[in-house]
This record gives sequence, C-alpha cells and structure tokens, in this order.
Amino acid sequence: MSTLIYMNEDQAKIPKLRKPTPRKKKPGKREKNKEQTKQRILRAALELFKEKGLEGTTTKEISKRAGIAEGTLFNYFKTKEDLALYFFQKETEDLIKWFRAEARLQKAPLPEKLFGIIHRQLQDIEPYEDFIGAVFWRSLQPTSSLSPLSFESQELRLKYLRFIRQILAEAEEKEEIPRVGDLGAYAVGLFYIGIVTHWLHDTSRGKQKTLALLDRSLNIGTRIFRKGGWEW
Repeated sequence: MSTLIYMNEDQAKIPKLRKPTPRKKKPGKREKNKEQTKQRILRAALELFKEKGLEGTTTKEISKRAGIAEGTLFNYFKTKEDLALYFFQKETEDLIKWFRAEARLQKAPLPEKLFGIIHRQLQDIEPYEDFIGAVFWRSLQPTSSLSPLSFESQELRLKYLRFIRQILAEAEEKEEIPRVGDLGAYAVGLFYIGIVTHWLHDTSRGKQKTLALLDRSLNIGTRIFRKGGWEW
C-alpha cells in the first residue's frame, strides 16, 4: 500500500529523481483501451471485496462482474494481490494529482498540508476498510507481493516517498523545519502506517479519534522538528 511503507538499510536514501526526459507520446487507442479494462476490473473487484471481503471473492466472480472472460482477467492481473497493488498505485496517482490541483493547500503550513494529504488518503480507503485490513495482514507475509520486500511494493512506495520528500523539501526552504533529508519522508511514511493501523481499530463515529490523533501528532511533530530537528 502507498499505505505500507517500511525502511531497511538498503533503503537509507530515496533514489534521486533523474533529470527530466523528453515528453513521451500520448498513449494510443490500444493503451487507453487496456487501461480502461484494468480500471473496469478494479471497480468490479472493489465492489466484490466490499461485499464479500478479499478472501471470499474469487477471480471468476471478478471477471463475471467486469464482463470479461476469466482468462482475460489473468492477462491483466495474475492474482488478487496484483489487483491490490494496482489499487494503491491508482490511489497514489490520484492523491498526487489532487494535491497539485489544491492551490490553497499548497500554500498552507506543513502540518496542514500533511493533515490534508493523510486525511484524503483515509477518505479514499474508507469504503474498503475490510479490504484494507486484509491487505495489511497479507503484507506481513514475506512471500506476498504486498510485502515491503517485494520489488513491486518497493517501486510503489518510492513514488509516494518522493512525493512526500518534495513537500518536506519545500518546508525546509521556507525554514518551517530544519533539514531532515530523505529520512523525513520515511518518517512520514511510517507515521502514516501507524495512523492507518489506529484507523482500522477506531470504532468512534466518523473515525474522529483517528483524526484528532492525526492533528495532534502533526502539530507536536512539527514543533519537535523546529526545536531539535534530528538531533536526538
């Protein structure tokens, strides 16, 4: 999950972004059709996951709901875990696109920015709480493609971490926080995992306890950064 982000020794630093490359050609009709089919499959799967859960849903049911042959489904997604990864890929892409369109939020103080981003993520996954919980536990299995050890999962996490790193870098330039480097992005990623874990167990109305914890934690964390940065 953009949502499942861990750090190990080999990930001490987020790989730097490369220099801009020439614009790629717009996707052709075939590529658009393939993407539309993938999104149709995802919508069908999410509907079924919401109704029957991840484990209780079969690929046959997904293909039937999407209006395609089961063999066609396997051409796009080999397993339900691949579908889950695609869900988080789209979530990350939509989150970045949403943030870039929010001119007011981009000018806000760092705690407000991070609150808005994480709150948006929680809103996006809210309809699929049971599915998210199942994915979370599957990610703890080393052989799962959702595991932080898998290449597919690492590639997805890096996209999210680069996005967060850019936001922190802007805050550093404005001297809202000291230089926290790449570790700052990892810290936010780990913090998000903690918030999602709390959110999954939060029985309060509208998950208000989670939102209150999110608000307090971000404000306290920012004040700590201002006073001492990474000097422990």
